[in-house]
Amino acid sequence: MYELNPSPDYEHRAVAASVEFTDYLRELSRDRRRNPQDDLISRLAMVVDEGERLSEDELIGTCVLLLNAGHEATVNATGNGWWALFRNPDQLERLRGDHSLVPRAVEELLRYDTPLQMFERWVLEDVEIHGRRIPRGSELGLLFGSANHDPEVFAEPSRLDVGRDPNPHVTFGAGIHFCLGAPLARVELETSFRTLLENIPDMELVEEPQWKPGYIIRGLQELLVRSR
Repeated sequence: MYELNPSPDYEHRAVAASVEFTDYLRELSRDRRRNPQDDLISRLAMVVDEGERLSEDELIGTCVLLLNAGHEATVNATGNGWWALFRNPDQLERLRGDHSLVPRAVEELLRYDTPLQMFERWVLEDVEIHGRRIPRGSELGLLFGSANHDPEVFAEPSRLDVGRDPNPHVTFGAGIHFCLGAPLARVELETSFRTLLENIPDMELVEEPQWKPGYIIRGLQELLVRSR
C-alpha cells in the first residue's frame, strides 16, 4: 500500500498475505477471549468501554496497526538516523562525546528525516485554511517531512543539531491522531542508539545506502557499517 507503482504480482501477494495474517489474528483473538493469557491481545479482548467491547474486526485492526506501524517506523527511524549522523560527522562526534544528548538527538533525528513523510486525512467538515476553502469530503496529503523543516518553527531547519531544544516536530502526528506507540518508539530508539554508541564507538559507514521505493514511508534498503 505504500509502494510506488507496485506490479500486479506484488499486489496479489500482498493481498494474500493480508488475508492470511487476518485469519491468523481472528483465530488467535477468539482463543484469547475464551482463554485469556498475560498478553496484549488478551487485554484488548477484555477491554470494556461504557459496556461495549472491541468488535473482532476492531481488535484485529488494532493488532495489525500496533505490529506493522511499530516495526516499520522504528526500523526506518533507526536507519535514517544513523545515515543522517554519518552525513554530519561533527554531530556524530558531538554525540559520541556526550551520551546525555541521546534523548534530544533522537527527537532531532526524527525531525530531520522522518520515516513517515506524508499521511492522508479526509476532511469531515467544511474548513478554510489561509484563505483557501476546503470542502467536506476532501482528501488531504499532510506533509510531515515538510512541516518538520518549516523555517518559521525551526531555526536553520536544514541543519542537524543533536542538541536542538525545543523541538516541536510532528513526526508522531498531533491531536487525536497522535501516534499510540510514541512512548515505546522513544524508548526503543534511545536504547538502541545509546547501546551502539557505548558498544561500537568507532562504527563507520561502509558504503552509501539506497532508498526503498516507497513514497510515503521513507527508509533505507540497508545500512552497511563496520567497526574500525
